This record gives sequence, C-alpha cells and structure tokens, in this order.
Amino acid sequence: MDKDQLREKAISRTRNELESSVDRDDLLAKAVKQHDELENDIRNQVETLRDWYSVHFPELESELGDDDRFVQILQKYGVERSEIEPFSEMAAKSTGSAISASDREMIESVVDSVSSMIEVRDGVEEYVRDNAAEEFENLSSLLGPLLASRLVSLAGGLEELAQKPASTVQMLGAEKALFRHLKGNGSSPKHGVLFEHRFVRDLPEDRRGKMARFLANKTVIAARVDQYGDDDKSEKLNKEIEDKYSDLSPD
Repeated sequence: MDKDQLREKAISRTRNELESSVDRDDLLAKAVKQHDELENDIRNQVETLRDWYSVHFPELESELGDDDRFVQILQKYGVERSEIEPFSEMAAKSTGSAISASDREMIESVVDSVSSMIEVRDGVEEYVRDNAAEEFENLSSLLGPLLASRLVSLAGGLEELAQKPASTVQMLGAEKALFRHLKGNGSSPKHGVLFEHRFVRDLPEDRRGKMARFLANKTVIAARVDQYGDDDKSEKLNKEIEDKYSDLSPD
C-alpha cells in the first residue's frame, strides 16, 4: 500500500470512527479532541524538523514561519536546497552546511509523516465544519466551527450551553486558572477558550475581558436559538460582535 493509500485509509478510518457516535454533540466533541491531538503532534514534529533542517538551509526555515507552508514546500520540492525552485536565489547564498545522504533520508521521512498528519487533520477539520454548521448553525457562524464545537463539548452539550449564564460561558476552559486564583495563586482569568476567537485574541490585553464578556453573551443567545428555535440570527449576531470589536479596537 503506497503513501496516498495509507493517507486515504487514515482519513476514512477517522470519519468512520466519528460517524459511529450516536450523539451529535458527542460526535463533534470527539472530532475536536482528535483535531487538537493531531495539531499538537504536528506542532511537535515540525519543531523538531525545523531544528534539524535549519542546519542545512537556515534561511528557508526563517523565511517560512507558517508550519503548513514549510512542510508543503519540502514535500513538493524535496529537502535539498538546490531543488527548491521558488527560493533558488536564497539557496545559492545559504550559509547552511551540505546535507548528508542519511540526514536527507530521515528528513524526508519526517516530512512525509507530517504531511500525512496534516491531511488527516484537515479532513477532521472539514468534517467538523460541515457537521457543526448543520448541528448549530448560529453558534458555528458566530464562533467558527472548531471553537463552537469545543465550547459545546466543554459545556456538556448544546442544551447545557444554552442554559448556562454568560458569565459561566466566558470562563469555560479556564477552570484550572480560576481554581488557582481561588486558592490565592495567580490573578483571576478573564476568559477561557473564547480567547481563541480573533475578536478577543487580537485586542490589547486590557480590553479582552470586555470583548469576552460580550461574546459570551452572544454565544448563549446563539446556542439558545440553535437549541430551541429555528431562526437564522447569525448575520445579526455577527454584526453586533463586529461593532463591539470596532468600539474596543485602538484608534
């Protein structure tokens, strides 16, 4: 069985495992967990790959900050710097050392491995995106499918999320930090996984708490509409958080 067949088999197995779940919320929770585990494995392997490859072509490693793009370039053109056509001028001036046959073989093996994991991760992400949009349309539109599914999982289900106060939703995912604060170790957290939303993450630190509170309130509304109603209020909700983000953004 060749590399492409193995990759397709891995993606197919992932989909079958997810589809075997009866509960839709549970299905998406499993998908997000698998996505996060793959993301963590990819991050760790690429970190090692970068350290290893920088000995041969440090300029390329520095130039390509995006991990997926870095792996894609090596997968497409090979690991020998003279073979990487888009960066031929950079390669000609490289200060890196020549790559040995054994190092080349091992680096190529790692690149193949990471490429396969990226494809599986992307397949899982696509699965989450499609199912989250169907299962909780408003929430998925508001937060994005991965964050929406992660929040539903942390809450224990869509109905449970819809019944929680916004203050609790704001802190989902920050339970350990909150516990440390209550024990007198560390400051009070201002947000949990909602930090992953760009409207929270991209703001200055002193304004993230306000945005997280506002977003948590809209999240509960979206969850209630998805759980108990049949309306699409995503456009209205998205406009409201965009306006709030604009108000809190530095001039």
